[in-house]
Amino acid sequence: MSGDRTMNLAEAARAVQVWAYPLVFAQRVRLNFTQPLDPTAKRPLNSAGAPLNTFGHQRRLSDPTLTAGVAPNVDTLYSVAWLDVRHNRFTLRFPDFGPGYASFQLALPDTSTPITVSAPPVGEHLPVVSIAGGPDRLEVTADEVSLHTSWRYVMVVGRILVEPEASDADLAATHRLQDAIELQRLPVGEAPPPTGDLALAHLSREDETTVPEAFARALRQVLDDADPALLDGPLRRTLTRLRLLDSPSPPESADGLKHGMQDIREHVRGLSRPANGWAINDNGTDFDGDHLVRAAVAHSQIFINPVAEALYPVCEVDSNGDLLDGSVHDYRLTFEAGSLPPAHAFWSLTAYHAKGLLVANGTGRYAISDRTPRLTYRPDGSLTIELGAARPDTTANWLPVPAGPFRLMLRLYRPTTTEWDPPPVIPMPLRKMP
Repeated sequence: MSGDRTMNLAEAARAVQVWAYPLVFAQRVRLNFTQPLDPTAKRPLNSAGAPLNTFGHQRRLSDPTLTAGVAPNVDTLYSVAWLDVRHNRFTLRFPDFGPGYASFQLALPDTSTPITVSAPPVGEHLPVVSIAGGPDRLEVTADEVSLHTSWRYVMVVGRILVEPEASDADLAATHRLQDAIELQRLPVGEAPPPTGDLALAHLSREDETTVPEAFARALRQVLDDADPALLDGPLRRTLTRLRLLDSPSPPESADGLKHGMQDIREHVRGLSRPANGWAINDNGTDFDGDHLVRAAVAHSQIFINPVAEALYPVCEVDSNGDLLDGSVHDYRLTFEAGSLPPAHAFWSLTAYHAKGLLVANGTGRYAISDRTPRLTYRPDGSLTIELGAARPDTTANWLPVPAGPFRLMLRLYRPTTTEWDPPPVIPMPLRKMP
C-alpha cells in the first residue's frame, strides 16, 4: 500500500471513529443490558438489565459494580427496556408516582432523545406512550405520546427518585411503582434470529474502538439496524472505497481509530460552554450535526436527557487548570448563598474515576445532593463540599473521590435556567490517608 493510501486510510478511519463511536457504544450498552448469550440470566440488584422487549428494574441504587454504561446516577432507580420496533408495536402505561420525581426517556441508537415524559402533578397520570417503526414522527398531546422511528431499536429509560438513605420499606414502595409500569407488545411480522448480536457479544468495548476487524464488525451491525437515511452517499462511498467495513479490515486503519478516540477524549474537557473549569452542554441532545460533540457526550455521559429535563455539567480540572487527582490534592467546592444549583426537581454531585464509573470507598457515598442527610450549611446559607480520598474529621459534607484521576458531574433535574455556572473546584493540601 502506498504512503498516500495509508495516510488517506488513517485520516478516514479517524473521522469515521468520531462519527461511529456513539452508535457503536450505544449498541454495546444494548448488548450489556439484554445479554443475548443468556437473556434470562439473573441480574444483580443494581442492574436494570432484561431480555429484549422487556423491562428490567434496578432494585438497588447504582454502585461501583455497575459497568453497563457510563456515569450512572445514584439518585434514582432505573427501569430500562430495549425495544425492537422494527418487528413490534408497543404501548406503555404508568402508575401515579405521587409527589416524587419520575421520568421516562425515549432514546434512539444514535444517542438522541426525541422526548422525555415526566411525572405531572400529584393525582394525574403520565400520558400513554406508543412506540412503533415507520417514518420518523413524534406526536404529543396531554394524554398520549406517539413515537415512530426508522431505527430498529428504542430504549426506554425510567428514573424514579429515592432518598440517599432509603429504608427497606421506602425501596419496596418504589419497587411496587416499577412493577406497575405496563408494557404491551404487539408483534409485527417475524423477527430474525439474533445472530449478529450473538457474534458481537464476545467483543469488548476496547476491541470495538481499537481493533479494525472488531470495529468493522460492530459498525456493520449498527448499519443493519440503523435508520436507512443514516448512511448517506458520501459516507457510504468512503466506507466502501477504503474498505473500512470489509472482513478482513485493513490493519492500517488502527492508527486512525486510535487518533479518533484521542479526539473524542480531548473534546470532553472542552465540551460546549466552559465555565470555571466545568464543561456545560447547554444543548443537551441537540447536537446540530456536530459529530465530535455527539461523540464526546456519548463518551462522558451517554444517553443524557434533553436540557429541559436535566443539565449535566462535567468537571475534570481544578481552578488552576490542572487535572483533578485525589492523589495530589484534596479539593473544595463552595456554592455561595443564593447560588445553589438551580433545579425544580433535585440536584446532585457525583464523583467518578477518569473513565466515568463509580469508585468504591469505605462509606458507600458516591454523591452529595440537596437530599443528603445531615448536610451542613454555613450560617449565611452557603454550602461547602469537601472532596478527598482520605476521610476528614467531619464527614457530613465529604464526598469521597479516588486516590487518582477523577471527574465530577453535577446533575440538575428540571433546571430553572441554563445560564447558571458552577463554581470552581479549589485545590487544597492533601490530607494523609490513615
